[in-house]
Amino acid sequence: MMRVTFLLPLLVLGGCITLLPEPPPPPRVFTLDAGDVARSESPRLSASLGVANPDGERAILGADLIWRTGQEIAYVGQTQWSGRADDALQSLLIETIARQGRFTGVTRSGEARNDFDIRWEVLDFEIDSQTMQARFRADVRLMASPGRRLIAQEIISAEAPVSDRSASVAAQALARAAREGGARIGVFASDAVAAELARRAASAD
Repeated sequence: MMRVTFLLPLLVLGGCITLLPEPPPPPRVFTLDAGDVARSESPRLSASLGVANPDGERAILGADLIWRTGQEIAYVGQTQWSGRADDALQSLLIETIARQGRFTGVTRSGEARNDFDIRWEVLDFEIDSQTMQARFRADVRLMASPGRRLIAQEIISAEAPVSDRSASVAAQALARAAREGGARIGVFASDAVAAELARRAASAD
């Protein structure tokens, strides 16, 4: 009897373990990178560029993919970027501008002494469920270094269609919008720097 009484709780405990719910599947993970970048045909500029980590809402710059319906945001369930969106967007922009080929060098701000710096705030980076568009929008400021003098500022935006509500389609559309936005930021920065260098040359004459 002693042995039976001792084993009974173990048998009950073993039964409880088998009745526990199975853990949820691991999240699907997507990368956010520069993809293919067209090289600029414009002349190379004698200037280097630093790119800061973007500012913005924590919700849209974290690891989760965002759906927006009006003023309400929701996370795409069981889906994440491979890292935080702010770090991935900074890397995407650096690689995009470097591969466009207009600057002598492009680094993260603070890694080297650069002639100019990009400061930017990501205003939108989500799926708009009403229009079924992936939206990227950023307030981009080009600063002269040293002195942090504002050279130019522009709101850069890009969109990509979302064909359905699957996680993979959402991630691909967001990546396309970010890549197009990054390319447009690169064009804005190089054109603004070219104009600034031309102004300096003219004032030196």
